[in-house]
Amino acid sequence: MDTEKEKVIYTGNIPQCPNCKRPTKRTGGGGTVTAMYYQPVYDENGVNTNPDRNTRTSMWECLDCNKRYVTKGNNVDGYFYN
Repeated sequence: MDTEKEKVIYTGNIPQCPNCKRPTKRTGGGGTVTAMYYQPVYDENGVNTNPDRNTRTSMWECLDCNKRYVTKGNNVDGYFYN
């Protein structure tokens, strides 16, 4: 992933608003997920060397500043504000 992008900061398991920079009320909207199949490949220690790298994109709206924001990423590389 692009290391220049700002990493998502979470309040619980919900991303906080990158505009307000604090936990606020927000709504979660639609989103997309890529649909590539990553067949698990395990090494001799049982570690999956081919983890799922499908990208999840989620749209949010902050109810305090009324700005929309998008998060994008996966569980392997992390999530970033887009």
